[in-house]
Amino acid sequence: MDDSFGTFSPILDRLRSQLGDLMAVERVEAQQGAEPAFAFYGRLYDDPDRAFERISERFAALGYIALLSRQKDIYQVIAVRGMVRAQAPRSWVNLILFLATLLTVMLAGAAPLPGGTFLSVLLSGLPFAAALMGILLAHELAHYFVARRYGSPVSLPYFIPMPFSILGTMGAVIFQRAPMRDRKALFDIGIAGPLGGFVVAVPLLLLGLLFTRVGRPSDFLPPGEQTAIVFQEGNSLLYMAAKYVIFGRVLPDPVTGEDVWLSLPASPGGPVVFAAWAGLLVTALNLLPIGQLDGGHVAYALLGRRAWKLAYLAIGLLGALGVYLWVMGNPAWPTWIIWAGLGLLFGPRHPPPLNDASRIGPGRTVLGILMVIIWFVTFVPVPLMPVPVR
Repeated sequence: MDDSFGTFSPILDRLRSQLGDLMAVERVEAQQGAEPAFAFYGRLYDDPDRAFERISERFAALGYIALLSRQKDIYQVIAVRGMVRAQAPRSWVNLILFLATLLTVMLAGAAPLPGGTFLSVLLSGLPFAAALMGILLAHELAHYFVARRYGSPVSLPYFIPMPFSILGTMGAVIFQRAPMRDRKALFDIGIAGPLGGFVVAVPLLLLGLLFTRVGRPSDFLPPGEQTAIVFQEGNSLLYMAAKYVIFGRVLPDPVTGEDVWLSLPASPGGPVVFAAWAGLLVTALNLLPIGQLDGGHVAYALLGRRAWKLAYLAIGLLGALGVYLWVMGNPAWPTWIIWAGLGLLFGPRHPPPLNDASRIGPGRTVLGILMVIIWFVTFVPVPLMPVPVR
């Protein structure tokens, strides 16, 4: 060590001494900023995961956060001043947003009942709201409980009401108040939400289809209603397979144009099916390997910084799909342009966890491949299709 570290020398000496039995330090750098940071380069004496746990504890006692990464055979330990402080929860905010979202989702799923009161119309949207909110809640609580198991400071779910929209909500989010600890935590927390939502949505989809009618749009429109086109939800491979399991044929029928009808009062199970369809689409969107989306967590845990290239590729493909649908005259084209834009706006690059040298193991790799398959069967390239009434 030389005198170029100046006033940093005392704390630098203390930090370096904590690494004595864990790392053969070959080089040290001081990084200027609002708070000084120090980088130590060398070889670890122990397994990276065990070494990081001990380094993290020792640095925390000095008021520093440890970050570990690896470049070939050389490890880098960065000490950054600051500690994560727990925030007092404000559960009343979560509750108010949940109730407001429940109301807007019920309104989105309500059926126009002739002569019905406002309350009866509102309650007609309850099956749709219960199914959709159940899927979203399962998704977010899966994130929450796995994060808590890792000791990660996270908020309760915040639901986002969106009145006068087709779903009545923009979904729900939880806030991570500290960087992910390692790649295992990053993987487990990221994958928990899509798995939680998926295992709730699939049974609801099958149950709703049992109480859903099949026919042409003209079979279900109210008498005297004049319309040339209705809008039909698009097929994913899973949605098409579920309809085949229940009805024994491919829908929509390429010859007759028959398909499931998801509106009340003709199909009692239709709102549940539509909620499950939407929940599975949300699962697919969250599994896109972009930035801080769930798929971005999983991709970074599996691939490290190579996932950044995958994120840019995914954004490019979304944009290309949007342009293709625009050229084809499909009204769903803005969906993919917006998602591509949001991917760029909020950042394609997932930030590294504190321990970026950790390994996730073969079991999580297999589970990651399973999630790619789930994305493949739940993604809906054309989420909305105009269908002529005949």
